[in-house]
Amino acid sequence: MTGTRPSESPASQQRRRTITDATIELLRDRDLEKISVADIADVAGVAVATVYNLIGPRERVLSAVLDLYVEQLADALAAQRQDSGPSQHVSAADAVVNVIESANNHILSDPVPVRAVLRELGPLQFAENRELGLGELLLPRARRLTDSDHEADLLVSLIVYGFRGVLMSWAHDLIGDDTFACDSKRLVRVLVTAPAARAR
Repeated sequence: MTGTRPSESPASQQRRRTITDATIELLRDRDLEKISVADIADVAGVAVATVYNLIGPRERVLSAVLDLYVEQLADALAAQRQDSGPSQHVSAADAVVNVIESANNHILSDPVPVRAVLRELGPLQFAENRELGLGELLLPRARRLTDSDHEADLLVSLIVYGFRGVLMSWAHDLIGDDTFACDSKRLVRVLVTAPAARAR
């Protein structure tokens, strides 16, 4: 995730967010190849040089958009944890599946910009965004399913690789929204119920 730079002022942070929001707005209405840094700057109400200085070229802006989705997903999952009390206890396997279901819902709530960004960045650059931050979100839940940190790491890697494959298939229109949501949850359910992921 891009996060904020230690020396970045609140005004710079706000302008970065304005730039990413403007990019998302443009992606909802136009094909990505018809969007330039100048277009992004115009909608954000900043100079082109400001986009380059605060974020970088268009590829970095798209990466920042993906990072914003990651941050929003992490916030949504943190809010879910705060809302859940002892009476709403969820099994370890269900907790892992719920992360993927939340990711699906988040992606499908605004699919056009996400799909455009993923197509442009491709799977290799997508990996630089830490696979939507799922590893960090899944690991504490996966540790409740396994007998060792090594097994938890392996389980999370398998989930992230599998989810990334389903997500990229969706991004390239090889599968539809419903299939994406169903297959990604099914994949995770199979992995968390495999012998290596038995509850202690």
